[in-house]
Amino acid sequence: MEQSTTRITREQIPFSQLEKIGIKKEFADRMENQEMKDFLNGFRSSKLYTITAKINGEQHRIPAKIRLQLAEDGKINIKIHPIQRLHIPDEYLGHKFTKEEKAALMEHKKLDKVVELTNQKGEKDKYFLGIDPKTNELIPLRSKHIRVPEKIKGTSLSEEQRQKLAAGKKITLDGMTGKNGKKFSATLQVDAANRNISFSGFKSQKDLEEKTEKKRVSKQKVG
Repeated sequence: MEQSTTRITREQIPFSQLEKIGIKKEFADRMENQEMKDFLNGFRSSKLYTITAKINGEQHRIPAKIRLQLAEDGKINIKIHPIQRLHIPDEYLGHKFTKEEKAALMEHKKLDKVVELTNQKGEKDKYFLGIDPKTNELIPLRSKHIRVPEKIKGTSLSEEQRQKLAAGKKITLDGMTGKNGKKFSATLQVDAANRNISFSGFKSQKDLEEKTEKKRVSKQKVG
């Protein structure tokens, strides 16, 4: 199954390279199915791993994410992504950040728009941008890699809502159904770092109904 759905198979993981940086082979057995699938497709691990790294000539144990990289010659290497200081450069892959964009990334860890970036091959495309909450890295995600569904948690999205999400903007969606069967509303936005649509600002249907009732009563009193 993994061979037909991922760029790299589990058997191709360079475990010897991982062992050299202090990660035992058993780490793969602890990965959940989706986590392993993402890892075999070349995405950063969702978890931080304690690795051995040489810094200023001395060995140190530091937390980092790991990623598989498939080279042009077919060789698979391990790329390490340690925790770094949060910093937004003036320019990234050909895009010059405005003060407003820098502030949005620093405060919200997401950019509420898609931007045109140029990859190492000189190819231009539209991307979402976000900050990895665990490593503070700036993460680009091709906009075509996110499919905005017609329904989320049982609630249909209007064409306007779908277009806003696809453009990186936030929307509020009411009437969604949680795993417990209860209705709720939340703010939705594409999350480039986690390659999904994130939820925030949760409100239960009961809270919404109480708020609506208070407004109704308040209007009656004013009248």
